[in-house]
Amino acid sequence: MLKEAHELQRMVDSALTHLKAAPTSLWERPAPSTVRGITTKVFPWLKPAPLREVASNGSNAKTKADNSQQSPETIAAAVKELSTRLDHQSKVLATATLALVAAREHLESLEQATPPTSTERLDHARARVQQADSTTRLASQQLRELIQVTEVLQLGALSEGQDQVKQKAEFSQQWLGELRTRMQALDVRFADRHAAIEIELQIKVAETRELISLDHDMTAAEHTAAHANMQLSALRAQRQETPEGSDEADRLDTAIGQTLATRSQAMQTHQQLAKRLVRVDADVARLNDELGEIHQRIAIVNDERFALKTLDQKLPASDQVTTPAEGEAQERIDKTALKNVREQYLASQISQAHAFAATGADEIQAALQRIGDRLQGTPPPTSLPAFAVIEVITSALADVTGNDATRANRVLDVLSQHPLEHWPRVAEEMSKSVRTRSATNNSIQQDTLNLCRKLATVPRGMEMLQVLSSDGTAPIVAERAKPLRVFWNADEAQQKEPDGKVKAWLQTAKQVARSKLDGDEKSFDDVDHAAFNAVRNGYFSNAPGTPYAQHDQRLKKATMEWVMRAVAANTPEQATATAPAKSSLPRRLVPTLNKTPFAKSTLDRAYSVGESMGLQSPRKQVDQVISARISMLEETLKNAKGAPGLQLEISAAHAMLDHLKSLEKKGTHLSQVTLKNRDGKSMQSLLKARVQQQRLSQIWDKPDANGKRAVNVLHKAQHIELPPLYSELANSKLSVYEAINRVDEHLREILPPALQPAQSVEEVLDQDLNAAIKLLKTRHLSEKSDIVTFFKPFILESRLRHRLRLGGGGTLGVGLPSLPYSLISPIVSPIFSAEKSRSDEAFAQVFMPILGMEMSFGKARTEAADVTIGVAAGSAVAEGVGIQAALTGRFTAQETQTSSTLMRFFRTRHKDDEMRGNMLTALDSMVRWDIIDPQKGQRYAGPLEAILARNPEVSVSQIDVTSSTRNVAARMALRVPAVRFKDGASDASQTLTPEPSVYVEADRIKETRTETGGFISVVGAEGDTAQQRAGVTANLNFAPIASSATSAKKGANHGVQGQGLGLQLGVSRDLAWALEKNEISPFLIGDKQDADLDRHYSTPRDMQAEITANRDLWLMRCIETLEPDEKGNKNTPDNRLRAAIHLDAFEATIKRLGKDSKYCQYNVNYSMKGRAGAEIDGYRGIQAVALQRGDVQAAEKAQQAIDDILLTKETWRPLVLIVRERARDSTVVGWRNLLRWQKLSNIDGQRTAAQFPPP
Repeated sequence: MLKEAHELQRMVDSALTHLKAAPTSLWERPAPSTVRGITTKVFPWLKPAPLREVASNGSNAKTKADNSQQSPETIAAAVKELSTRLDHQSKVLATATLALVAAREHLESLEQATPPTSTERLDHARARVQQADSTTRLASQQLRELIQVTEVLQLGALSEGQDQVKQKAEFSQQWLGELRTRMQALDVRFADRHAAIEIELQIKVAETRELISLDHDMTAAEHTAAHANMQLSALRAQRQETPEGSDEADRLDTAIGQTLATRSQAMQTHQQLAKRLVRVDADVARLNDELGEIHQRIAIVNDERFALKTLDQKLPASDQVTTPAEGEAQERIDKTALKNVREQYLASQISQAHAFAATGADEIQAALQRIGDRLQGTPPPTSLPAFAVIEVITSALADVTGNDATRANRVLDVLSQHPLEHWPRVAEEMSKSVRTRSATNNSIQQDTLNLCRKLATVPRGMEMLQVLSSDGTAPIVAERAKPLRVFWNADEAQQKEPDGKVKAWLQTAKQVARSKLDGDEKSFDDVDHAAFNAVRNGYFSNAPGTPYAQHDQRLKKATMEWVMRAVAANTPEQATATAPAKSSLPRRLVPTLNKTPFAKSTLDRAYSVGESMGLQSPRKQVDQVISARISMLEETLKNAKGAPGLQLEISAAHAMLDHLKSLEKKGTHLSQVTLKNRDGKSMQSLLKARVQQQRLSQIWDKPDANGKRAVNVLHKAQHIELPPLYSELANSKLSVYEAINRVDEHLREILPPALQPAQSVEEVLDQDLNAAIKLLKTRHLSEKSDIVTFFKPFILESRLRHRLRLGGGGTLGVGLPSLPYSLISPIVSPIFSAEKSRSDEAFAQVFMPILGMEMSFGKARTEAADVTIGVAAGSAVAEGVGIQAALTGRFTAQETQTSSTLMRFFRTRHKDDEMRGNMLTALDSMVRWDIIDPQKGQRYAGPLEAILARNPEVSVSQIDVTSSTRNVAARMALRVPAVRFKDGASDASQTLTPEPSVYVEADRIKETRTETGGFISVVGAEGDTAQQRAGVTANLNFAPIASSATSAKKGANHGVQGQGLGLQLGVSRDLAWALEKNEISPFLIGDKQDADLDRHYSTPRDMQAEITANRDLWLMRCIETLEPDEKGNKNTPDNRLRAAIHLDAFEATIKRLGKDSKYCQYNVNYSMKGRAGAEIDGYRGIQAVALQRGDVQAAEKAQQAIDDILLTKETWRPLVLIVRERARDSTVVGWRNLLRWQKLSNIDGQRTAAQFPPP
């Protein structure tokens, strides 16, 4: 109950803090420290670009003010102003249209007049028509732009903000009320507990009083007995003096008898009380302790009750929620105004049909009105804005029909008569049929098919086509939209494709799409499904040189060349005929060639990095299995302890296990150990010690006939050899697992059946484990299937934001070495160095971001340049010993271009295991594409075809990432002492210089990422990172060959500077680290827009401020992820409490991580609302159609509208709070002096340390 009280108190404190917290901006850092605020104001470069600028590519981030909350009345007033503007512009257009009609009629009358009108009057009339036409077009364009601006959407977003304010207020009121109710209920329970404790106290007090009263009774008995003794002594003295037989003697005898009886009674009472009070002291002490504890408990209960009452008083008074009486419930004023203005805008748009001639739109208005009515239905068939649907449809129709309203009207009528599945059949029939048709009918059908093809290329075009169809009142389902889009995309590509093979490939995709639409059970070859999925992912050709072929080639390279290079690197020079041939020597000497991320050392470091973060790996998996096998074998040996004649075998097995456990205690991974001769020596030593110990035990346990034991008798040590099996194992180079299996099999052969192990080896060893053992035994890849073996544990155990990246490559560069470029100076000299380099890296990565699970294979190229300037000062303090201090600054710039193929599976809640299984199947398809037998049809032509055929939900895309890094660093070093050792034969010497230093550095990293192709793809992601570090280094510089500087000789102007071949060994450690990153990640799921907005920090302070300011929003977000009640309602009191408990635990975790871990990244993630995504899709559709007709200005305005939506606060909603831990291992080996020749190996690991809402 105390735990519950403390938990409730934390929740109330958090709620009160939230009520007092100042609001935070979505776009700004919530809680920068004072020092950082001052520093970044003085040096703005030390912080990233503002999130607003990142989110909109800087287009209008500097001019657009932050969105603030507006009252419903203010919103309604703004809507009224828009309505007035629309009326005015409509009147301007109507006036211009009437003037145009009049001018045309006047011109026509002049042209038909008899006698003919003069040329001058005709020219004047034509000029008047042309001017009226220009005026009408301008007015029409202005009205069109007014309808397409985002002001109505912005006001709708503000109105939605009012809904959220109301929702937050209601939630807060409910939650505070529930907290008050829970506190009151807890106070009642505490009161009951207080009463129970009081009763217990009274009982204990009564027991204590009883013990005290017994003690008083015992004291009274003692006094009575003592008094009786005194009285008895006096009576006996009187009796001795009294004569026998006298009356006085009789009286005294009677008195003595009575006194004896009194004393006897008192002593008896004393004895009885003494027996009862034997433990009186202990009982009183115990009761005193219990009373103290009870008083303490009462004090705790009183304190808790006082704290609860204090918090209860601090909670705001509950507002009475009054339900409006019947007939009084009215729609909010801003909602009504927005509804009316949307209808007004749509009516104006339909009446004008801006894509068509101003005087020719009447014929299409009825059809457009039918579409408008559908778009305003409840619910509407699409979430796209109605004006965007009308604009896209009319623009597409104008392009298809040549601005002919009559043809457009016929197309809309024909579309409204059939479902969407009808038109693929028509397209196929028209492509095959040679029958003659009516020219008019053919034209209508052709226009219809062209419109279908055009809209299929527009974002969410299938939803728009659905509105035009006979089923237009209901939304289209994904099971119909996907094959429809595939069909029309393939059909359009087929129209333009000159290659017959590619046309046939596209035809198979169309056939699969039609089969899915028709719902038949027609069976297709696996490669046909691959073609369908390829088109679904945006690949419309599989010809050489296309993106499809490039992906296929890259995946082949990853599974063949990279593996062969890793195998060849570990192949001895005298290799067998079947071993992969090494690359040519010149190629191997160039570190930027012959790259592979699967090198032996890279895999080892990947195991270590992953395991250090708690990630699963084959090594960890096999280590666990070996430990279990050792325990099983130990149990078998324990049971076989008394087996006759087998003691040496059993002792040898014990010795082997003892040796393996000693290796394990030293940190050795048994999964990578192969037994060698030294292991045999260790086992023999352990066996000898064990046998001698057993003999001593036997001697001690068996005395001779005289009962003496011969323990102290000196015995000659006997030579003990390992049994043959163990001698063989010691030189067999078997893995530990294989050795244990051999011992297990041997024990089965020699032990009696009753003592044999219960489980066979075959039941333990499965195919995956066997492959992992083989991989770990060789410690490098032996075949391409080892890729699956390596990644499988990581994939199956991966969690949100877990990442493992392996990279291998090299660097080539040239530069000026770090020398003191100056005249010889005994004290001060400047330092200068410069370098230009290029690094190439091949990499493989498995990652699970919020979007889903992904694997990527590709390459990264980095162009870098850095310059170091500084000054060194110092002098010799003794012969051969000098002290020197150096201050240097380094400026680095590098550009990284990354290209890779990515496989991704979308995350669906509660289906993570299915997603991991899909990724494993995709990786297996990629690796074993030439081995796997298809379920039907011909074999796969490559890894990409196998992936697409066996994984219908996979998304395959091309990732292109550009990263620009700027680094500024300052370093202060002290070289002391500098010791020089001369060889005595020449001026050559050796120098040894310890060099401690401190450094500070700052980075700015700008990154852009875009993906092409793929059903799910990130498009136009932007990130800006500012990072600073401070730390210390310790270097040991050694020059095995060095020459001393010599002074200028007589008559010479200059001396000779000292030169040396420098080697360096160093370690560094960061003492402080700061990071801030702003990032937006727009992505498409199919053709639907979504996005994430991220802010990253290096301390939990900003995340805590985010939670404090928006606690209600985060609690409501958590409730969305919880299970509903039996009525389907999630916002229940139990779920509200559960969400609060989760958030309280998360806050405690980030506080702990802030103290314990200095390298966590705290990520606040907001996600785009579905309403905003639909609005952006509407403008994306307008933009796509505008680009198709070459209207760049309209496309730019649509992009501006998209930026406006992105910069609206109501576009975003809280999604998840994540704390990530990262680990990195980078190894560089080579030469870096004048020339740079280095091989590099990089491992990056990442795991989620905490997450809210919990997964």
